[in-house]
Amino acid sequence: MSSEAVRKHIKRFIPLVDFFAEVLGPNSEVVLNDVTDLDHSVVYIKNPTITNRKVGDPASNFVLKIMKDGIDADTNFIANYSGKSKSTPDLRSSTYFIRYRNKIVGMLCINTNQAPLEALVKQMDTFKKLFEVQTTPISEISTTNKENKTVTRPNKNIKVITENFNNSVSSIAKSAVEKKERELNVSVDFFQQDQKIAVIKELYEDGYFLLKDSIRVIASALKCSSPTIYRYLNKVKNMNQQQNTFK
Repeated sequence: MSSEAVRKHIKRFIPLVDFFAEVLGPNSEVVLNDVTDLDHSVVYIKNPTITNRKVGDPASNFVLKIMKDGIDADTNFIANYSGKSKSTPDLRSSTYFIRYRNKIVGMLCINTNQAPLEALVKQMDTFKKLFEVQTTPISEISTTNKENKTVTRPNKNIKVITENFNNSVSSIAKSAVEKKERELNVSVDFFQQDQKIAVIKELYEDGYFLLKDSIRVIASALKCSSPTIYRYLNKVKNMNQQQNTFK
């Protein structure tokens, strides 16, 4: 498969990016990803202020996860899953998979800022409560109401995931370490070995180690050496193999 032919195939979707951006308006970012170069995945983007990314930025954790774990051959897109960025914490995201000779080579992603809609809904709800008097049927006064919530997943083989948009390999590593610091309420300087391995496990499962220079960057973030990270990574891989063996 010629890399030049793949790039040409992906670039054919640029007019479609322009079209979606024009139709959806400035509240929706439209991104074209080349997944044959995960370190510089973003090749074209419209309305970039939604996630503050630019051409040449790396793939998101969602893209890395798909490339690491794969996806059913008959899955052409995943629509309306949650996403977030540092500047926009509430996104509705959708991804279309671009294939070349039956292999995923690109992804066309749409990220819509939900914040204005959520703010409007809250304002409407506040206004409604000013004039609403709730009533209860007499037969239900002595009963306890239970709320049943239904979660719809777009694809049976994909676990629920929140997509995070980062501008660099180091920002992915930093986010993972900071998440563990908040969870443990302790600085990375005092992480035990098992806690560092837990960070490596999460990053491995999210496909972080598909990125170039990932070992050196996470070693720096976890305050340890690159050989140590390789040892931790091998432990994680062995644990995963053992779990798969007993399934």
